[in-house]
Amino acid sequence: MEGAIAKFQKAQAWNPELELQPETKAKQLAAPAKFEQGEQLARQGEVTKALSLYKEAQKLDPNLEISAYSWNQICWFGSLHGYAADVMDACEKAVAKEPEDRRILDSRGLARALTGDTAGAISDFQAFVDWTDDDELKAKRQKWIDELRAGKNPFTEEVLESLRWE
Repeated sequence: MEGAIAKFQKAQAWNPELELQPETKAKQLAAPAKFEQGEQLARQGEVTKALSLYKEAQKLDPNLEISAYSWNQICWFGSLHGYAADVMDACEKAVAKEPEDRRILDSRGLARALTGDTAGAISDFQAFVDWTDDDELKAKRQKWIDELRAGKNPFTEEVLESLRWE
């Protein structure tokens, strides 16, 4: 980032009419890269590092526009890697941005189930089941709903591992 600041300062020296704050501009350019790096780490199970990069990106650029998809990535992979409670805020942010996206509700449903919010999980999974045309995914989610209603935890380590590849 220091190199970018220096280049912006040099550009201002060449053209004093440039209206930019070199440090602010460098931070704005660095923030999305931090966020993307965090997404990659979340997929790999490095959720604590991913969350740290997300926070760092938001500090660099408080106006950074983060998509529902990006929030959903940390929600889904964080839940799968044992950090459901830590990523619940990301799940809620994804839903707030795209409340009708059933895939995002599916991700939040997983986080809710793993954090003990059975009723919320069932509601989210039911919305997904009612929406999807994929019979295999529909059957899998319906099985989760049935098990949750019966007081069982459908999310064994084997199930969570298989979902990492879904």
